[in-house]
Amino acid sequence: MVEVGAQHGVDTRECLHSTGISPEMLHGDSVVSGAQELAVAANLVTGTGHAPGVGFAVGERLSLRAYGVWGFALLTCPTVRGAVEFGLSYLPLTYAVTGLSMRVRGDEAQLIVDDGPDHEELRPFLVEREIAVTIGMLRTILDEPPPSMRVELRSSPTSVDYAQALGAPVEFGAPHNAIVTDAAVLDLPLPQADPLTRTACERACRSLLLERRSPRVVRNVRAIIADGVTDGGLIAAHLHLSPRTLRRHLAEEGTSLRQLVDEARRSRAIELMAEHRLSVEQVALRLGYADAATFIRAFRRWTGTTPAAYTSR
Repeated sequence: MVEVGAQHGVDTRECLHSTGISPEMLHGDSVVSGAQELAVAANLVTGTGHAPGVGFAVGERLSLRAYGVWGFALLTCPTVRGAVEFGLSYLPLTYAVTGLSMRVRGDEAQLIVDDGPDHEELRPFLVEREIAVTIGMLRTILDEPPPSMRVELRSSPTSVDYAQALGAPVEFGAPHNAIVTDAAVLDLPLPQADPLTRTACERACRSLLLERRSPRVVRNVRAIIADGVTDGGLIAAHLHLSPRTLRRHLAEEGTSLRQLVDEARRSRAIELMAEHRLSVEQVALRLGYADAATFIRAFRRWTGTTPAAYTSR
């Protein structure tokens, strides 16, 4: 959003005004809340004078890589239908603010982008962004543009050439905002389908989703583990608890310190191997294992296979 703002004459500080985000945070590992993201979007929309097409410009910059293991999981689904269903199941792991749903009517499939009552001032921007993001994802997972695709928008035509921006015909004045294709597209096989990798990715997505919904102690422990601290005594000290009390709290929430550490290491291992293509030795070192053999045993326990078998698929 900041980059697109600069292209439209809205400088960084204007985009970040009153959001609690500093320019320096854009280049680090800082976590930005949903409220902060929407505040930046509001500044961008206001700064550009509610110019049409700004949401498309932002959306086309969000590739699957920007979505981490959720985006990688879509690539490994067997069909377009499977990817859409998986993506909607774990939608809270994305940047989507609008609701999304799939509907099949006759020989057409519609991916509906909701423009409900929330965020009225941002509604056109958010709809544009989600449509552009989704079209980009469909092209990526299919490795080509989806056949017979068109976009339907509730809005009226503007000075922006939406068809050129989206690479698809656009119909205005529709009853909904949607990406529409032949229903047969849903059954197209994906070139990078891999059931074992998909299963591993889904485990990671499930862990991330549970983390976001988890009670206070588990959430705080996960945050500390993410900073590289895995010793129970140190984690308890961070939380001003005794190790025994920490274990009791975690047990009451249905988990343990070992399970949480394993979850974090499993997710990180999958990311390093799938996205960054690091060797077994490099991953073992990054995750703090004494040697590659110890890491291989842990990886087999998490996924049912070895790192070598996983990367050779």
